[in-house]
Amino acid sequence: MKLDINSYNTDAPITWCPGCGNFNIHIALKQALVELKKIPSEVMMSFDIGCNGNGGDKIDGFRVKGLHGRAIPFAVGAHIANRNMTVIADIGDGGCLHEGIDHLIHGIRSNYNITVLIHNNQNFALTTGQITSTTQRGKRMYGFPNGKTEDDINIGELVLSLNPTFYAKGYSGDPQGLVDIIKEGIKHKGFSVIEIMQICPTYNPESNMAFFNEKIKKIEKCTDINKARRYVLDKERIYTGVIYQNKKRREYYSLLKNRKNRKSELVDEVKGYNISNILSKLE
Repeated sequence: MKLDINSYNTDAPITWCPGCGNFNIHIALKQALVELKKIPSEVMMSFDIGCNGNGGDKIDGFRVKGLHGRAIPFAVGAHIANRNMTVIADIGDGGCLHEGIDHLIHGIRSNYNITVLIHNNQNFALTTGQITSTTQRGKRMYGFPNGKTEDDINIGELVLSLNPTFYAKGYSGDPQGLVDIIKEGIKHKGFSVIEIMQICPTYNPESNMAFFNEKIKKIEKCTDINKARRYVLDKERIYTGVIYQNKKRREYYSLLKNRKNRKSELVDEVKGYNISNILSKLE
């Protein structure tokens, strides 16, 4: 079988708005998997509720779409059950930093070997543009005509405060740069957080290509956490690339003493039980 980007295509219709950043993110994810020679049956993707989650039926492979904000625990469970799979959690800034912020924190702390793509368009776009934790203070959105009252969460600052092993930042207007970043995240042995600054022309038109092109600056891979912190706190520039990587911390599964000498995966150890008798009582 010839592996190319079409190997990941499905017949599901596109539902994103014209100009939505999800188009480029989706293409970049597929291209990254192809360049890593990952076939669809080797990939498990967990999608959130939201515009990003609407891509769950538009890419081939094993896929699950769970409750809002719960893409990470689904992905963690899949990874622990079968480490032969490449596992990716695809989640928006709203779901990740509201309902799912605890999952992000504990995922970084535990250092599970999965990749998390955070689509950051600074609003709940699927429900017509409400504010999220990343929306800038004072910005007017639906439901907040006088502007957001709270400070925003800086994803990079949060991640770097938790002793991470991988944090990168990409931009939907730079699909090739995204391909490179996603590949680095998947290859990393540990919990890879990739924040993607995403254009939303319908509900956040101010953060457009002109805005990002003026502020973005690409950097080389950084292994100095203090330097990385300076990158994410810079108010004038948006730095993209691998902001921080630490290869010294071991990933979660390798620390489980009861799994040390086992060559089988948990999914192979699950026993089958005949429950037809129980099901018949429910008919």
